[in-house]
Amino acid sequence: MAEIERVLVTGGCGFIGANVVRFLRDRTDWEVRVIDDLRTGSRGYITDDLAEVMVGSVGDPAALELALEGIDAVVHLASETGVAPSVANPTKDFEGNSLTTFRTLESCRQRGVNRLVFASSGAAVGDVTPPIHEEVVPRPLSPYGAGKLVGEAYCQAYAGSFGMQTAALRFSNVYGPFSAHKKNAVPNFIKRCLNGEPIEIFGDGSKTRDFIHVDDLSDAIVRALTTDGIAGEVFQLATGIETSVLELAGLVQSATGAANEVSFGEGLAGEVYKSRADISKITKVLGFEPSIPLPEGLAQTASWYREHWRPDAAA
Repeated sequence: MAEIERVLVTGGCGFIGANVVRFLRDRTDWEVRVIDDLRTGSRGYITDDLAEVMVGSVGDPAALELALEGIDAVVHLASETGVAPSVANPTKDFEGNSLTTFRTLESCRQRGVNRLVFASSGAAVGDVTPPIHEEVVPRPLSPYGAGKLVGEAYCQAYAGSFGMQTAALRFSNVYGPFSAHKKNAVPNFIKRCLNGEPIEIFGDGSKTRDFIHVDDLSDAIVRALTTDGIAGEVFQLATGIETSVLELAGLVQSATGAANEVSFGEGLAGEVYKSRADISKITKVLGFEPSIPLPEGLAQTASWYREHWRPDAAA
């Protein structure tokens, strides 16, 4: 078991970060520090009793140096997010993904911070016949996927060259509370249902995804931080269950008690068609088992939206 007392969560005021910080508070005795530039995250998500918050960019070496002071391990979530934005502005995506991950690893190396878990994505693999697994040759379709693949490679290189205990977790489609600012399917469908608007699907709804609740994801992050002997390893982090976007729309309707019309639009460039992960490696090596079924997780997420989201609130 790793000796960890203080953890830095980069991007900790965002959707996943806000949930990871709470999970760490409830399940560990670690002190938590967050660094976030608040471009998409919210300072209100992390109160002072949850973590120390430093407002700054992980891409700023001076801010990152301060954030790493006294830290034993890093959960690196900070990133440019989304396939479509990366296609629209690949330079911005490179700076926020590949370059930021390199700088984080290098700063950790220089300061002797030996443990880091990197938030990668199934987008690093590209469009392959499901299930996605760690032995598939990656062929990313988008700059976002390419940036995540670069991050995985640097994690492996820093493990191989400098002995750092790095692990890359390829997140599948994550959902849960604190996601109101996100633009992907689950938040959009829930907001539209609660607001009485049609559910808009890009394409014909036959695309599939592997949806994982953020609490299950947080559990896997803690396992990766505290498991020895996995330096440089890559893990698919998902449920292993394939759900179509059209099926998801029906599940969200059930979770919200809505019967909104479903409309269909043009598909988005750079997106994979079908996605489901083989989680046998992460189950065997880290003992990870997803525990929150999709209908249950969607009901919990919809409940959070009813309490915290307003239709007139900024996205």
